[in-house]
Amino acid sequence: MFCPNCRTNNSVEQHYCRGCALKLDAIVEAVSDQFPSKEYAELQRRRARFERIGLFCLSISGLIGFSLLLFLAAQYKLILLGPEVFFGSAIGALIGFLLLSVFFLNYPKLFMKPRSRLQEETPASAVVTAKLIEDRLFEPASSVTEDTTEILKVSNARRRD
Repeated sequence: MFCPNCRTNNSVEQHYCRGCALKLDAIVEAVSDQFPSKEYAELQRRRARFERIGLFCLSISGLIGFSLLLFLAAQYKLILLGPEVFFGSAIGALIGFLLLSVFFLNYPKLFMKPRSRLQEETPASAVVTAKLIEDRLFEPASSVTEDTTEILKVSNARRRD
């Protein structure tokens, strides 16, 4: 269940929000009729589990099929061109993929540096810090209890103390 105040994901059993400490008991009671039954929730979890297992099996079968295709291509390459060409192309592919991995591992470190929000909005030369705080005259606000003591009836003897 998501907190309506701060959108933190909380479990239904929690009484207070983990993000903002909002009391969730009344909200759970209000939306309790919208929750699925336990049988339906269990059925949905089982369905999702079977879908994940099915996707895993499909990806494994795709991997096996792709490796069979590569094996057949390598076998025909060996028959037509000989083992020297196959070994040379394997060494070339190894070197090529090593260079690509070095490039892809170092590219984010070298070229993807995050900029701060202040740099994105305005350049550093445009920020003038002398005008951030304005000097205004301080006018104190009147107190809530300032004029309420006049209503009280207090004897003169107590006022002198």
